[in-house]
Amino acid sequence: MKKDRQLVILLAALLVLIFLSSCAAGKNTSMTPAATDFAYAEDDSYTRDAPAEEPQAEAPMANEYKAETGGAMGEMSVDDTAEAEEAPAGSPASQGDAADFTEKIIYSANVSIETTEFDKAVAALENQVQKIGGFVESSNVTGDTQYNSDGTTTVVNRWAYYTVRIPCDHFESFLHETEGFGNVTSTSRDAQNVTSAYTDYEARLSSLNTQEERLLDMLAKSEDVETLIALEQRLSDVRYEIESIERNLRNYDMQIKYSTVNLDLREVEVYTPTVPVRRTFGQKLADSLSDGWNGFTRGIQNVILGLASALPALILLAVIIAAVIVCIKKARKKRKAKKAAQDPTPPQDPQ
Repeated sequence: MKKDRQLVILLAALLVLIFLSSCAAGKNTSMTPAATDFAYAEDDSYTRDAPAEEPQAEAPMANEYKAETGGAMGEMSVDDTAEAEEAPAGSPASQGDAADFTEKIIYSANVSIETTEFDKAVAALENQVQKIGGFVESSNVTGDTQYNSDGTTTVVNRWAYYTVRIPCDHFESFLHETEGFGNVTSTSRDAQNVTSAYTDYEARLSSLNTQEERLLDMLAKSEDVETLIALEQRLSDVRYEIESIERNLRNYDMQIKYSTVNLDLREVEVYTPTVPVRRTFGQKLADSLSDGWNGFTRGIQNVILGLASALPALILLAVIIAAVIVCIKKARKKRKAKKAAQDPTPPQDPQ
């Protein structure tokens, strides 16, 4: 009996471990990673990694040219290092005077509008954008085709999707003007501060321009073929980096100067009421019953899904329990048979 009790305790501990591991596995598989980030700069990570790699890329070329020119290359490398220490990327010293520093902010907005006069609203929108010096970046007008009894067709339930670029000085006023295009059902705004990334690009560009000038000077003085090849390769790499950074800065400048507004214009017969409608007791009761039923069904679904996720562990558990029970029964039978063989029952006296 003592061995049976120990076996049962061991089985219970094993079952608990299996159950906990299955729960942990189900929890991990139900989790999804969060998604994120900044999409304006084409190679934003480059500005953080490139400065640290730059001195290593120049070292072999510097040693070759130093051996030929008597140390001129080495002096230039020291100057580069000193300048990098004096004006690190993103520091106020590398950005000019503090008085000239301005925040670099990209503004954007999304606006949804209903209108009963679709053609007039579209014309008013385009005229307003042109009036304030903006432009339409993209547009799409669609609708449903209705076939009339006389054989003609009419486009109804029209939608217009516009992406317009507005001068940043007119951003707020333009959003206010959209109320005149129809019934504004929703508006969202976003302001993205890209000052840090912008100043990093500027500091990196200044450093690369200095490198380009010195490489050109060294190229003019060099006479060794191998050194010329190394200098030209390095100059090509520097110019590629300069063009990439300048392209990113132009992209930033465009987005900062012209704010982006996405407009969704929809044709309707009746505007959506903006004042909340008072609900009766019957409507509230029906909504409560519906919410309760939905909650109940969701709970049942969660229970079923939980059981389904734990089904493999339950099957394994059942197999183990069955095997243990069979072993226990066999052990008991053996003990009883052994005990009966050792202590036979004495024969009864006949009466």
